[in-house]
Amino acid sequence: MADPSTSSTAALPRRHRRPTVRTLAAALLLCASGLAAAAETLALALDDLDRHGYASPRLAIERLQAVTDRPDVNAPVEQQLRYHATLAQLAVHGRHKAQLDTALAALQRLADGGRCAPCGPRLLAVRIAHADMHDQDELVKGLMDQLAALPPSSDLRFEAERLDMLSGARVRHEQYDAALSLGLRAVETAERAGLPALEARMLHALVRVHLPRGDLASALRVADECYALAERIGFRYAMAQARINQNYLYGTLEQEKKSHEALLDVLRITQGVPGTEDLQQLAQGNLSAYHIHRGEYPQAIAATQAAEQLARQTGDELGLAFAISNRGSALARSGRVDEGMALMRSAMTKAEQVGGRREVLDLLAEQVNVLEHAGRDREALAVLRRVVKLSGDITSAEREKAVLALQEQFSTERKTREIERLSLAHARAEAEQRQWIAVAVALLLSTALLVQWLRMTRRRNQALVVDNAALTSQSIHDPLTGAFNRRHFEQFMKRQDAGIGLVLLDIDHFKQINDTHGHLAGDEVLKAVAERLRGVVREQDAVVRWGGEEFVLALPGTSAEGLAVVAAKALSELGHAPVVCNGVAIPVRASAGAIAWPAWPAQDWAEALRVADALLYMSKTGGRNRATCCMGVRPGADVGRVNGDPASAAAAGDIELRVVSGPA
Repeated sequence: MADPSTSSTAALPRRHRRPTVRTLAAALLLCASGLAAAAETLALALDDLDRHGYASPRLAIERLQAVTDRPDVNAPVEQQLRYHATLAQLAVHGRHKAQLDTALAALQRLADGGRCAPCGPRLLAVRIAHADMHDQDELVKGLMDQLAALPPSSDLRFEAERLDMLSGARVRHEQYDAALSLGLRAVETAERAGLPALEARMLHALVRVHLPRGDLASALRVADECYALAERIGFRYAMAQARINQNYLYGTLEQEKKSHEALLDVLRITQGVPGTEDLQQLAQGNLSAYHIHRGEYPQAIAATQAAEQLARQTGDELGLAFAISNRGSALARSGRVDEGMALMRSAMTKAEQVGGRREVLDLLAEQVNVLEHAGRDREALAVLRRVVKLSGDITSAEREKAVLALQEQFSTERKTREIERLSLAHARAEAEQRQWIAVAVALLLSTALLVQWLRMTRRRNQALVVDNAALTSQSIHDPLTGAFNRRHFEQFMKRQDAGIGLVLLDIDHFKQINDTHGHLAGDEVLKAVAERLRGVVREQDAVVRWGGEEFVLALPGTSAEGLAVVAAKALSELGHAPVVCNGVAIPVRASAGAIAWPAWPAQDWAEALRVADALLYMSKTGGRNRATCCMGVRPGADVGRVNGDPASAAAAGDIELRVVSGPA
């Protein structure tokens, strides 16, 4: 489940935690709806769960337990497996430990019976979730290695779930490129399986991969896609989760109005739904931070009281600590400083008992902010000393953990580059420690410097979050169309092993559009083309502005047959309606060339793109508004001729071509 926060610096939202196996094992959930239907069979319930999702994990569990043909030990093994695996996955998502224990025992019994080959992999995934729920990190690591060693499953449902769990494990180890590749494959696999609710869950998990990579633009785009899909199929729980993610992302990008609207939508979606208390609590907590940031203290206090009640109801001690601290912050900022600080200190004590050091750091930092706001600089300095010390302790612990991990990796892989990474880790850690010492010394010089540093650091941190996100986006996107640029495409292709479809498109008569309607109209056409192409491709695909009026579609895992379908859809989407600019309707058509890379062994992707360019030229000379697609290359074909003149290669039987036409 998502655990996003808000970007408000005035209050204490929950920290945006690093994804854990717990959150990603929840992606094993088969989607279920909220309310049980009368006299419903298991098959009907499971089918509906796959198509429409659920209102909460709790209601989904109750629905399955109420089916008329609930399987017992004498039921077919396949039926027992599906039933208990689904209950186990829902129990993980809803944090129902007793239900998970029961389901795990049932799956273990099935696996021990020796009559269920799929039971072993399913049991392994559930054991990982169970170990993680009980904080057995070493056991999780060993089991996760076993999951990674499994061959791809023909059961697309399980394969999507397996890929998603492996993606989460890569995020934990900060292997973000590998995590993204696995996450995209999980989404694609769920889509191919025809399971829309599972696809929505995979999209939700994919947001959690983009965030630590610093790609907020992609994270927001995926969150939007997740919400749109969930809304279309009626998957209310995923809708609320997507809105929580959007709240965090909008807040970080300082789009306060949209951030606030997302929170209100979470409360609307979850109102009166049992089992959604965790999402309601997050929304109320972030809502209190929003109101504190705006100086709306009565509204903030009301939201914190609601968050406190929900945290007590769910037994979330850290959530309760943050809610109490936020209430204290609102009281102190409204003038009741002593009363507010007393609440904040009690929240600190509770957080320390639970043991979340980073959460404690957040609570301390907010105490500094409140004391500074109240003009109590000496007290703020005393708390800041604790912030400096705790930050140093966390940095030191993370350094030691990283060094140990690198040493272990070096001892197993024996690669020289690991020694270099280890040295860099030491150097970074020592530099960070020197920085902390320098800051601490400077802060102790005077209270005036303390206040100055606090304000400067807070402004700088706010600016860095936004600037880093903007710079990341600018470095990989074309500024006019928002499509990816060549630089990103080249990096994208370097990460591909093989099996990627390439479509090179060129807008027909684009010079005529510029000459007739002006360059501003031409720019509007380019932007519309990029937007329409984005509507054709999947999340894991890339729309690239190649130059001028040329675009490339990069489609991982797309065969030649699939490529012809995508090319036809692209031409149809581009030409189905004119682009309207200043009241003038401008028809848009395009020509394309398409090839699945590699078309022959050892073919370079740049070579494949040159063939696509030659096929594009054939489309232009053949009448435009069409795509010429390479459907295959004969073994032993003259690849030189294919590269240089696909038309003659086709005539010689070296290459099979298919032409698809755009709209009339």
